[in-house]
Parts: sequence; C-alpha cells; structure tokens
Amino acid sequence: VRGSKLTRKGAFLDVLAPMGQIRSMQTWLLKKGSEKKFRSGHPWVFSNELAQSPKGIVPGELIELRDFQGNFLARGYGHPNSLISFRTLARNSDSRVDVEFFRDRLLQASRLRKLSGVFEWSHRLCFAEGDYIPGLVIDRFRLENDGQVFVLQSSTAGMDRLLPSVLESLELLVEAESGDWTKTSIVVANDSKSRAMEGIAVEAKRVHRAGEGFDPVRAKLIAEPSLPGLKPVTFEADLIGGQKTGFFLDQRFNIQLTSKSLANLARERKDIRILDLCCYIGQWGSHLSNVVTSLGGRAEVVCVDASVKALELAARNVEAHGGVAKTVKADVLEAMDQFDKKSFDVVICDPPAFIKKKKDLPTGSQAYYKLNREAIRKTTSGGLFVSCSCSGLFTEEDFRSMLARVSASTGETRWIARGGHSPDHPQRPEFPQGTYLKGWIGVVS
Repeated sequence: VRGSKLTRKGAFLDVLAPMGQIRSMQTWLLKKGSEKKFRSGHPWVFSNELAQSPKGIVPGELIELRDFQGNFLARGYGHPNSLISFRTLARNSDSRVDVEFFRDRLLQASRLRKLSGVFEWSHRLCFAEGDYIPGLVIDRFRLENDGQVFVLQSSTAGMDRLLPSVLESLELLVEAESGDWTKTSIVVANDSKSRAMEGIAVEAKRVHRAGEGFDPVRAKLIAEPSLPGLKPVTFEADLIGGQKTGFFLDQRFNIQLTSKSLANLARERKDIRILDLCCYIGQWGSHLSNVVTSLGGRAEVVCVDASVKALELAARNVEAHGGVAKTVKADVLEAMDQFDKKSFDVVICDPPAFIKKKKDLPTGSQAYYKLNREAIRKTTSGGLFVSCSCSGLFTEEDFRSMLARVSASTGETRWIARGGHSPDHPQRPEFPQGTYLKGWIGVVS
C-alpha cells in the first residue's frame, strides 16, 4: 500500500504486517503505581512496569498503552525481548501512526530548527525521542550544488517497521517547505551494531534516492561558520563509507564557544598550532583554521585518527580552509608520546565513546582520565584545552570529577566555558537518557 491513498489517508500501519495480514492493535496495561513516571513525560516503559508479559508480539508491533484502570495513555511500539518494552509515539487517542503523522512530526522538527537558527545549514532534523520519534535519527545535509540529502538511521525494530512511511513522508515535508525534490537525495544508514540488540539486521548503507548531481562518497556538505561574518565551511564527506550518518553535527555549539576564545588568542599569537585528537574528517580543525586565517594568521593542524580514509578527508578539509594539515595515523591513547609537552596552542580532545555499557565504566573512566591528562600536557601556557565526551553513561558529574583529577595532576587550568548539545539536538528534562554530550573549555596555566 505504499504510496497509495490508503497510507496517505491515515490507515494504521499495522496493516503492513507480513503477507497483508491485518492485525488489530494490542493493548497493554501498566501496573498500579507505575504510571507516575510515564505521566510526567518519560517516553519509555520497562518490562517490569507492565501488568502482563510483553511476550507474544512481533518486535516493533504497534501497541496501545493504558493505565491499570484501562484509561488510555499512549500509542507506540513494543518489543517482547527488550528491557525497554514500549516506546511512545503519540499521547493523543485520536492519533494515527501513518505517513501524515510522520510528516507533521517532521514539520514540527523542521520549524524548531528554523527557530534555532540552523535551518539553512546542515543540521540534525530528527533527534529520536528529542523530537518525539523514538528510534529515528535524520541528518539533513545542505549540499554545495544547492541540493540536500537526508541520511536516516533506524535503531529499533519498531522504527524499522515504520521506515517506509517515514521515507514517504520526506517528500511531503519537502513539498510543504517548497523545496526542490529533484535535488533531494536520501541515504539509509542502518549499519549500527546496536541494532543487533533489537534483533534486527545490521545492513550496508544504501542510497534510497539519488537527486540531481548527488555523489554519496564525495558529498560536499555546507556547515554554519563558527563565528558571524566568516565564510561557510564546506566538508567533503563519504556518506556511505563514513561513520554513522557520515558527519557529526552535535559539536556545533562547542565549536562556536571555542572559536570565540580562539579569535582572541589568534590576535595575540598570529600563528596557531592545533592538535585535533580523534579528528575524523577534520571538523574541528577546519572550523578553527577558518577562524585563524580570517584574522590573517597561520593555522597548523595535526590531525590524529585511526582511519586512513578519515585522515585523507581531514587533510583536504583543513587545507580547503587555509590550514596546514599534518596527519598521524594512530590509536589516540598510544599517540600521545609522539608530541612534545606544551607544543600546541589549542588541543581538542574529542574521542569516541569509551563507555558504551555499564560494565565499561571502570576502564572507560580511566581511559578518559589518561587521555585528558596527557592531552592537557601538550597545551602551551595560556593555550586552549577542549575536552568532550559523548558517552551517555558517563554523566556530567563523572566528567567534572575526571577533569578535577586531571587538573590536580597537571597544574592549574581555568575552565571558562561549558558546552553541550547543539540546538538541533533538542533536550527533554524528563528524559535524561537523551543527554549524552559534555564539553568543557579551559585555559592552561
């Protein structure tokens, strides 16, 4: 029924069961006393909060949730084998989970990006629960040829079942925004290993739709300049072979904070040496080079990463913005002995998540401490040190404690700014699981 009047007019998506079998939506009840957190806005229900076993449903099947007295609470999708048994899609009993439902959700998300001031640049259009669409991430990349590409990632069985309607809704979104569908591309990036936890296949990335002139392995993405008045920053990225959606958009705010301080430092020193640890395709180095060269200075960026392909792209991206790039292929924890103490004016310490599961906390915490301790020692007196963590299980309190230990072992550092998520990663205070990014900026004494 994809593309037919049936889906566009709002038929429930559980009609898309295998072989056309129509299933009625199942109803689950919460245990008495378990609804308080849910009524306060938390989007998940755990298996021990249900009045019955979640077994027996198809993973990702649509479910109607009610309290222990049978009063309607929400519609969402369930999973029989996951600790998170239910994820909320809508709390209105009249809601139909169909193509128009997703169009409306994405229009709301798009308007939020307009209010946040990021709409005309590459941005995250959908941030899963942050935009009330659990299990779905959509990055919207603006392209150099005036086109755009949506890169989608589904992380749950429920979202996989709904993905055909999400894909269809994107055309309606572009139409509603008076965009050019002929220059719109779509990439599906369902290659995350976390999908295995939901019992769904880890797939190769694929181009679902190719717009005019679209090259997925050499896409030219346009990013917002980190300071007003600077030229936009353009990144060459591989949306098929790259990590996750091909580019990381969550550091926008942290880069902007760093750029403000760097501009003043560059006026003092002119020549700036930057160490970009875990550089990926050179996002930090390119933005900071753009700042330094705009002030007539010289930026040398030493890019460190374990991927040869990422380093090749990083060098090209940095040099496209006036920087001089040098690359080091190495594991970041093993690379630090290669650099002299106090030899960089700016050090960026932005590693991948060292803590992915609770069992990783002891070793991951020690890895953060060791890396930050060694990285801060490479920063010149009066230079900038930027530390970030994207491990959701490593809390802000844990991060602060780690930095305190680092400062105690390396000497005085005055922390001048705290960063976090960019505005295209909206936060929900009732859902702390959606907050993962930490960022602190310090001046080393």
